Amino acid sequence: MTEPRQPLTRSPLATPDAIAMEAPGFPSRSVENPHESWHADWHARLTRNLSRRSDGRWEPLTWFHATSVAPE
Repeated sequence: MTEPRQPLTRSPLATPDAIAMEAPGFPSRSVENPHESWHADWHARLTRNLSRRSDGRWEPLTWFHATSVAPE
């Protein structure tokens, strides 16, 4: 199962509420998800990130989780 990709562009008519509902560009540590781990395919993700034009929407190389479990 692959992760859904974020759109590369945002509508110029997007409302502030629509922008606020977007998923964060990069995951971050939180009280619910304090542990950070590398994605198993981090090398392929890094290659894809570096091979495309920088638009601020890179695939994250790590993920945050509550316990030490494999990513879904």
